Amino acid sequence: MEFLKATIGGVTYGDVVELDDDGDNVGFNDPTLLDNLTGGHPTASIIREWLTLLAVCHTVVPERDENDKEKIVYQAASPDEAALVYAVKMLGFSFNARTPQKCFINALGKEECYEILNVLEFNSTRKRMSVIVRTPSGAIKLYCKGADSVIYERLNKAKQPFAKATEEHLKGFAADGLRTLCLAVAQLTEKQYSDWKAIYDEAATALVDRGAKIDDACELIEKDLFLLGATAIEDKLQIGVPECIRNLANAGIKIWVLTGDKQETAINIGYASKLLTNSMKLLICNLDDEMEVKRWIQQTKEENKLTDGKDDVHENLALIIDGNSLTYALSDNVKDEWLELARQCKAVICCRVSPKQKADIVRLVKKSVNAITLAIGDGANDVGMIQEAHVGVGISGEEGLQAARAADYAIAQFKFLEKLLLVHGSWSFRRVTKLVLYYFYKNFSLTMMELLYAFSNGFSGQILFEEWMISGFNVIFTIAPPILIGVFEQHVSAESLLKVPELYKLGASGKLFSAKIFWMYMATSLFHCIILYYLTFAAFGTDVLHQNGQVSGHWVMGTAIFGMVVITSILKAALMVKHWTIFTKIGIWGSMTLFFLFLLIYCNFDTRGHKATMAHKVSGVDLQLYRSFAVWLSWLIFPCIALFGDFSYVAFQSNFYPTLDDIVRKQEKKGTVMAQMPLIEESDMKDTSGMGESDLSSVQDTPSSSPMRRHMGYAFSQYDNNHDGGSKLPTQAELIRKYDTNTPKPQGD
Repeated sequence: MEFLKATIGGVTYGDVVELDDDGDNVGFNDPTLLDNLTGGHPTASIIREWLTLLAVCHTVVPERDENDKEKIVYQAASPDEAALVYAVKMLGFSFNARTPQKCFINALGKEECYEILNVLEFNSTRKRMSVIVRTPSGAIKLYCKGADSVIYERLNKAKQPFAKATEEHLKGFAADGLRTLCLAVAQLTEKQYSDWKAIYDEAATALVDRGAKIDDACELIEKDLFLLGATAIEDKLQIGVPECIRNLANAGIKIWVLTGDKQETAINIGYASKLLTNSMKLLICNLDDEMEVKRWIQQTKEENKLTDGKDDVHENLALIIDGNSLTYALSDNVKDEWLELARQCKAVICCRVSPKQKADIVRLVKKSVNAITLAIGDGANDVGMIQEAHVGVGISGEEGLQAARAADYAIAQFKFLEKLLLVHGSWSFRRVTKLVLYYFYKNFSLTMMELLYAFSNGFSGQILFEEWMISGFNVIFTIAPPILIGVFEQHVSAESLLKVPELYKLGASGKLFSAKIFWMYMATSLFHCIILYYLTFAAFGTDVLHQNGQVSGHWVMGTAIFGMVVITSILKAALMVKHWTIFTKIGIWGSMTLFFLFLLIYCNFDTRGHKATMAHKVSGVDLQLYRSFAVWLSWLIFPCIALFGDFSYVAFQSNFYPTLDDIVRKQEKKGTVMAQMPLIEESDMKDTSGMGESDLSSVQDTPSSSPMRRHMGYAFSQYDNNHDGGSKLPTQAELIRKYDTNTPKPQGD
């Protein structure tokens, strides 16, 4: 967050942008403001009041640097507040100290003390914050800052010389993609304050509907305000955000932006992040009636030839809707039609939405669409939607840790979402699906062998495999392959996944895991069992015949077939593996070797005569098996015959009908790195800097038949207790009443 521009008393400041060597803004740098303040300009008193408001109306806590007592570090609940307090400090109004009842500022070299009488807290409904202070002269003033929509409603209409000019300046700030905050003040008499305080104290101690009563009390005092001006803050995109959004969109992920910013700011951010392109037609909805919203949706569908019930995404359409219209769009009578429209647009931007509306949108998509939802945010106002989504991702940064603490995953920057989804998400999905399918495959194979044998023995209850071997099938012989697949499997490299985001689509399309695929694996398992079982009995009859004419018996035959099941299951895992590591090789081939070593040990571990009997059924079976050339030949040939169809299918499909995975793997084997998909050229992006309302309208090609109403947003990122009665977070009033920065901090030994 960086303070860039301001409008004070109808005069704008910060229009001249100074850039550093890297081409970035150096921040607010307009000496005209201080010249007007100290040079007798007609708005000098307004400028001073504006600077005082920003230095006093906040919940920032100043801390002195232990190594440099002259240096002040501001601890703020939101980066917006910190940016504003730092800005006015550079302009000569330094916030220096806070006690539970007072705050101290240095105004152009003069120390001033303001007594904090009341703090009227911010929440998503009020969209503003106020403090009532007693000034050094003894006067009582109410300082208020918040969204222009709520500030303008509470102005004294008869005495507003700067309202119209400020509104025009706000439009210009919005066109530049800046977040704005309106500032206003009201002078209170002692009687006004004492009468109101009695009402407020009664509301604050109410046992029922305390939050609503406090809000009602605040409404009584926050009126007849005098508009001082507004601030404009740049919320810079993090490095890598446009490329991340582009790749996620190319991966087939539908991206919706839910923001509290004003419409113009949200649209500019959409273009800056490359979510919107100049080839898109913006469908903008700014309406105040449920029937009008419903009529607009129907008209928009007809004009753009959109059909209900189809999931076809129109690449040239983007939906823009504000919070007021969204209230009606989410009503029971309209929400289904609105969702149909939104699903057919390439991009959706919901601006000026409250935290509750963010959660409502996510909930609507979860219930109505057969899709997995992911919500990502960095502030406390994003907690609701993060918790509502199937997967929540929080960004830990300047906005605090509330979002990160409430999320399933926490990342430091937005661009890391690309690797989280496209790389680790793809790998994890492939690993889990292969692991599940393989587990069912191998266990079904073992079970079906016993079932087939039941048909041969007349369902007598006699088992084909020895009990301890059955127990060891999952925990000894075939335990390594699924673990290795679940940990090390990679269908393609991380580099290819990032450069070819379309690889993500195959997993999201349901072609890798479905009921159909599951039953195909079960059918394959049954086919393998039939091949192994009947080939074995066709080759050996009912017993294993040795060269000397001797026969071995039931358990030798059963153990031979058991070995074929183990070998076939391990070879099937080898066919499923696409990424061979040293651990995979050891695990796959080591599991097969382990089976032969197990027979050598276990078949000579006869415990007859002891309390625990083990291996007496298969005592000496290993020698009879290992001496038989026919058994070794069957172990070598029969699994290959069973898996011949699998191998043929994989070879035929990868060579004649290759998927994108197959193509990328072949290029990786050749040492060829996939080329990065071309970025959208800067010339293709809309440059809306400095445009007014008419300029934006012509660029956006708005199809709305009703006139677009402009509601400016606001830069407020503080957490929202919302008076729910269950929040454990300290309120703003409690926060500033707990600090006394003049008291030295206790030091450890």
